[in-house]
Amino acid sequence: MEKRVLIAAVLSILILLAYQQVMVRWISPPETVLKKEAEPRQPLQKQEIISSNAASSSDAAGDTSGINISLQPQEYKEKTVTVETPLYRAVFTSIGGGLKGFELKKYKEGLADSSKNIEIVKSLNAPLYPLQTGFSNTDALQFILPEKAVLLNASGQTKGIVLSSESQDGIRIEKKFVFSADTYNIKAEVSILNKSGKDLTSPLSTDLFSHAGSVKEDEASYHHGPIAHVNGNVERKTIKDKQEIAKGKIGWAAIEDKYFIMAVIPEDKESLVWSSLIVHQDIVRSRLDMPLNLSSNSEAVKKYTIYIGPKEYSILKNIGANLEEAIDFGWFAFFARPLLLLLNFFYVYIHNYGLAIILLTVLIKIVFHPLTRQGLNSMKEMQRMQPQMLAIREKYKNDKEKMSKELMEFYKRNKVNPLGGCLPMVMQIPVFIALYNVLSASIEMRHAPFMLWIQDMSAKDPYLVTPILMGATMLWQQKMTPSAMDPQQAKIMLVMPVIFTFMFLSFPSGLVLYWLVNNVISIAQQYYIQKTVK
Repeated sequence: MEKRVLIAAVLSILILLAYQQVMVRWISPPETVLKKEAEPRQPLQKQEIISSNAASSSDAAGDTSGINISLQPQEYKEKTVTVETPLYRAVFTSIGGGLKGFELKKYKEGLADSSKNIEIVKSLNAPLYPLQTGFSNTDALQFILPEKAVLLNASGQTKGIVLSSESQDGIRIEKKFVFSADTYNIKAEVSILNKSGKDLTSPLSTDLFSHAGSVKEDEASYHHGPIAHVNGNVERKTIKDKQEIAKGKIGWAAIEDKYFIMAVIPEDKESLVWSSLIVHQDIVRSRLDMPLNLSSNSEAVKKYTIYIGPKEYSILKNIGANLEEAIDFGWFAFFARPLLLLLNFFYVYIHNYGLAIILLTVLIKIVFHPLTRQGLNSMKEMQRMQPQMLAIREKYKNDKEKMSKELMEFYKRNKVNPLGGCLPMVMQIPVFIALYNVLSASIEMRHAPFMLWIQDMSAKDPYLVTPILMGATMLWQQKMTPSAMDPQQAKIMLVMPVIFTFMFLSFPSGLVLYWLVNNVISIAQQYYIQKTVK
């Protein structure tokens, strides 16, 4: 029984760790990756935009009876205004009052000094812009922008801009954005004044757009696209899901990739509608509809916070809207979050995430040392009694039921638990998987150097030194571990280090470092325990 549980435990770890990196990346990659070789995107025509906006919003928000809101004259030319802070450079457009560009200054596409800054908002070959505001039965409204650019360069400094639009029907909209030099948060306030002489019941929509058709290979196993916090749960949609609609308490609506997120966080979260849609080929949209019921000569104000930046846990946590749940830590997130906090705590003092991983590994091994000692003692005791167990199996080899009964009696007489060597390892699996997800998904690892040739903890070891060492130490550890297996089964288990080594060749070096250090400490633990056990 012990052998079966041990094999099952090892295979469980292998399957759980390999799933994201092997199954998702190579066997069944997201459709967004498969679309990379599709036909080139064609510019989106104006009529297509109107059609997709009107149809999807009508379905999502229900009845849109009331006035018919007209657009500004077609000869109105697009204008832009730039907002620049130490953290980002944003370009707003007069079309919908949305973002035409958003560039993060603290994050580069690569390690080279010449690498470009990360662009959260890019051109989509279509007049579709994140944060554009409109109504369900029109295309994007045209806004008047400030004449001057905004520059914030001093800590604590804040500035705002106001964008305004007034339709021929008498609907006036003002969008006020307030920027800070020290944060990625942007405070937004939209005022709607109804001077049309009729009731306005069409919901006010805020759109987020993204091109989901090309994903980096090392990020292919992570979600890219619409995401929202709906009625207390995180919902993710892909390009395969077509149109999706959710109603109720919407904590936030966003577009995400592995490391960055663009989110709208409404102040009033009740009775909202979130919808996701493929607008055109591989352009996805995440829309937040806010209800409006304005009689003539009345005004409404909708407030929300915009966050465009890294998925850094501490930053998202401080926003206070459960936005940190956008970081996908998997099934064992309740373990992963404290592990990430510990990792960041170590980093504050040693300023090296590689050393922080080593310290965290040592701490975990210390915490689990009593379980490890108990497991090794139990396995050594089982190994000592293996001749008697083999004799019982041989004696009752033709009577399985009698064999099981005699083995249980044998364990009882000798006060040995056949699962004692496996249970401590099984109990540690959630922590191991949680740390795996922390090191895989955390932006803290992105472009974080360790030492020597390892200059990016989120990328694989360029010379494959650490995964080969990891495999060698795993084999060494396996040779040291007491086993009650028969020789044939023991030989089969020797294949596991080989499998793990090949699997870890493409893993982020931060993960490989953790497993390597874990193996080295485990070898030292086993040597010490075997020397001191009676």
